[in-house]
Amino acid sequence: MVDVGDDRDWKREFQNWNKNRSTDFSQKNDFWTPKEVFDALNERFGPFEVDLAASDENHLVEPYFTKDDNALQIEWNGVAWCNPPYVKQPDKTSLKDWVEKARESVINGEAHRIVMLIPAYTSNGYWHTEIFPYASHLVFFRYRLDFGGPYHTKGGASRQPSVAVVWSKVWSGADTQLLTMSNKGEWLTEEVWDRKLLSLRLKNGVSAQGYFIEGDRFVVMAGSTANADERPSCKDGTKKIRDQLRSEGAVDQVEDKLRFQRDVTFSSPSAAATAVRGMPSNGRALWC
Repeated sequence: MVDVGDDRDWKREFQNWNKNRSTDFSQKNDFWTPKEVFDALNERFGPFEVDLAASDENHLVEPYFTKDDNALQIEWNGVAWCNPPYVKQPDKTSLKDWVEKARESVINGEAHRIVMLIPAYTSNGYWHTEIFPYASHLVFFRYRLDFGGPYHTKGGASRQPSVAVVWSKVWSGADTQLLTMSNKGEWLTEEVWDRKLLSLRLKNGVSAQGYFIEGDRFVVMAGSTANADERPSCKDGTKKIRDQLRSEGAVDQVEDKLRFQRDVTFSSPSAAATAVRGMPSNGRALWC
């Protein structure tokens, strides 16, 4: 007789190993952007005036900054292209530092537009603090990109999905534009993401929608759902708020969840997220 529990444990161990394993080149940074992808992005968002992370062999724009130039220590301006290092550097800088620098350079600095090609690790914190609230365009790719360079292998498409993030001082249209492109540089689709309407979704099926209003207050919209039971870490103040919402008829229990029967205004996005989850929550990271 086969022990199903042992079989599941073996599968889980294999999945964890496969997820975390590295290849011979996983810790390398010298991977070159596919030219057809760069050309399509340059045609739409350029012409690029500088390559912020390049080498003498792989630069796509002149002038360009190399590892020795350390673009993180230089002011960025104009219209810039950047395929930054994905692996943490000896000086402890990481992809997060490049993303933060791009956002800061456009929003508060002298850069007019920055296009950055990065992995689509959308669960990472910097996506929720530097990209989702500020990007003008997000370009997602159908199929994995096949990066060139000295570590390229035949059929060696990237192990992770990629996205081109665009920060702009000025752009046509309202809110963030979502685009898709093939891994050969062909434009596929385009739509507008309403940045004003934000969502919070949990693995158990809870789904809430809301938006900011004046004074940094946050409105959770009617029809949103919330956890019916508070978590052990839930504070007394939050319990009182949730009890008040129940007593006022603002939320009703529907099966194993609470459902908002009308729009409800909270003092902050964190207060709203805390009420939805039934536990202390950072709303600025969770609403997206």
